[in-house]
Amino acid sequence: MSEKCWLPGLELYEDYNDWSAYEETLYRIFKADFLDSHPLFHDVRVAVRHYPKDYGKEEAFFHTTCKDYKGDGTRDPDFRRCERIRWIRAFIENYDCDATKCDTCEGVKVWKEPYNKGRVRVHLLLEEEKYMVVLEKRDTYYLLITSFYFDYEHSLEKQLKHYEKYKEK
Repeated sequence: MSEKCWLPGLELYEDYNDWSAYEETLYRIFKADFLDSHPLFHDVRVAVRHYPKDYGKEEAFFHTTCKDYKGDGTRDPDFRRCERIRWIRAFIENYDCDATKCDTCEGVKVWKEPYNKGRVRVHLLLEEEKYMVVLEKRDTYYLLITSFYFDYEHSLEKQLKHYEKYKEK
């Protein structure tokens, strides 16, 4: 990981014998960042999907820390997502970072894409870190949809093509 002026450190999983303690640490961070307070994107509140809850935790928590590896709806921990739990809020609050404002990064690529039922999704991608946050515009707020690390170069390249097609003018 390169040093970014606004990017928090990773929340590393150090004890492979105690997943539940790590998950609780991640949840405390998520709760502080999205339930106890709310980041702003373009001066508009970012909210999270609360239901359905699993194990007393909001659906959005699992969308930002887990992956459906089998494609059957079962979500398993994705350690690259988990390690970057602090990055989600940082991306939202620093979306306007670009090479002219920061001498340590190329900036966040931001673009909108049409989505289902007339909705619009906003993508925040830091290419150098292979990480993206996705928000959905609602009437009076943005909804955090997901965040993830690109394990595969071809997946990142696909998103860069989307960026080129839809980037904000």
